[in-house]
Amino acid sequence: MDDVPADIDLEFELTRLAQRLRRRSLQTVESLHPELDYGTYLYFLAIADSPGEVRGADLADQLGVHKSTASRAVSTLVRLGLVEQHPDPADGRARLLVPTEAAMTTLRAMRAEVHERLGRMLAGWDSTDVRALTVLLHRYNDSAEVL
Repeated sequence: MDDVPADIDLEFELTRLAQRLRRRSLQTVESLHPELDYGTYLYFLAIADSPGEVRGADLADQLGVHKSTASRAVSTLVRLGLVEQHPDPADGRARLLVPTEAAMTTLRAMRAEVHERLGRMLAGWDSTDVRALTVLLHRYNDSAEVL
């Protein structure tokens, strides 16, 4: 980090980024459903970003939580109309989870808005700088996951 200008503090900049992302995330969660909390939103994203239906037990494993914790979050998502449950044909006791079409429509619109905002924020940036930022954030996130 010898080549970083002395007036730039990495911890400070990461804190600014985290605070801004947290504020924006809370606004995003509220636009999906006003009763949705951020923690349960993460369960919704895991279901929404899966290539198909998700078993509740697999969701718990994916997020590293106890099955009862995942079950409470899923119950909330179902109650709010964001997720549907279907019987698993392979195991009658298990339930398969899928986001509702209305929730997915809202999520797609929210993500399009995020991409548009990123485009506006980075409009004056050189494409090489955008790529460098992307590569460095990827590297940072990979390092953070290892720790």
